[in-house]
Amino acid sequence: MALQQQLQEHLDTALGLFREYSEKAAVEGQKLIANAPQHFQDVSEKVNAESHKLWESIPLHHRSTIEQYAGQARPGSLKITLTGQIIFAALIGLLSLTIYLKWTPKQIHDPRKNLAAGGPASLPVEHEDAPPIPPPTEVVALYVYPIKSCRGFQVNSTRLRKSGLTLDRNWMFIDAKTRNFLTIRSDPNMTLINTSLVPDPKAAPNTPQSELLRISVHGSKEDTVTIPAYPTRPWLEKNTALGTATIWEEPTEVWDYPETINALFSKFFSKPVLLVYKGPSARPCSVNGRPELYGSSVPHHFADVMSLTIASAASIADLNKRLGRKGPDAFTIERFRPNIVVRGDPAAPWEEDTWKRIRISTVLRDVEALYKIDLDVVARCARCQVPNVDPDTADKHPKEPWGTLMGFRRVDEGGAAKYKPCFGMLCIPRNEGVVQVGAKLEVLETTGRHLYNVRAFADL
Repeated sequence: MALQQQLQEHLDTALGLFREYSEKAAVEGQKLIANAPQHFQDVSEKVNAESHKLWESIPLHHRSTIEQYAGQARPGSLKITLTGQIIFAALIGLLSLTIYLKWTPKQIHDPRKNLAAGGPASLPVEHEDAPPIPPPTEVVALYVYPIKSCRGFQVNSTRLRKSGLTLDRNWMFIDAKTRNFLTIRSDPNMTLINTSLVPDPKAAPNTPQSELLRISVHGSKEDTVTIPAYPTRPWLEKNTALGTATIWEEPTEVWDYPETINALFSKFFSKPVLLVYKGPSARPCSVNGRPELYGSSVPHHFADVMSLTIASAASIADLNKRLGRKGPDAFTIERFRPNIVVRGDPAAPWEEDTWKRIRISTVLRDVEALYKIDLDVVARCARCQVPNVDPDTADKHPKEPWGTLMGFRRVDEGGAAKYKPCFGMLCIPRNEGVVQVGAKLEVLETTGRHLYNVRAFADL
């Protein structure tokens, strides 16, 4: 009798747990169930895994008692009403919870498979011989540069893909005769070519086709062209020509825009140039680490080395302090053309040097979604003299900030970085998702062994 009473108490506890799952999920999930038939196949594939998670959530002493009773009980010894309640609560809870977690509104591009990187590799790791893991920081700015070496713009939220931020470095200018890429290094005036997104009045709203990329010279309203910001393959085949361009001595497929677009820019460059869009074939990263991690399976667009650069506001503040620059005279971080800027710790600038693996967590409260994007921090970013160019005027300072950086930021012994200063970190995302200003950045792993562009460095 005592055993039966104890069992009843444990079963009541288990039932309460199941009901708690089902009630919480049902409240949020009932709005979605009517629209979820297409997801039932996904749900059925996950039921076993979710059931295991629910079972694991029951305290061990409750589970052991239930298992013991199940092994000894005769068929029918449990009341059918109690058994039915448990099964019903579990199934409803599983179904509602799974649909709720997996369903996301259409304006987010299929995030169901991209909410987080999974597996043991996504857990924090602290090595004895590595620097300590610093406290979390936050994203304070996001920059997108649609055309390589031209002026970009800030966004509050965007999607981070393995190829980089959406629209980042999707276009570039090439010399029409040599078909070699053009950059600020050879022509600082390229920073006076502005880009912005504008609505297309002819397109349906809230679709990729509803936005145009406006390209203007000196911000002029007259010297302006607009092109689709998200050109489709049929549009490219109809309005451009597929060819090949050279970037860092490597050929890559590109779509050439017609003379109606290029005339304005040929006048600006004082020579024939072509605006090109990244072609259909992948342009793989050639970076540190094992080829199976960072080889041809990680394509990017027209960025120099890797798909993403992260920099710290604390580090640019330290640089300006060393230069004695304040207020409007301070060098802006835009000179370094990062994609993601984090706040950093003012007491520990350049702490990003130690990052090896990081996670950016973004909460979208309006659609109740959480994105966790894990990134491998593969190398420091070795710098040329592009940061000496004022992005507002295209004037190039003869020395700074590159000269000061050379004095204290030659911190990498690998390859070309041995003779250059470093600012920012080069990263490759492990998974994809939405990132926005205010997102939390956590360091999951650190290293004191970063080396630039050394493929044999197996630790990365």
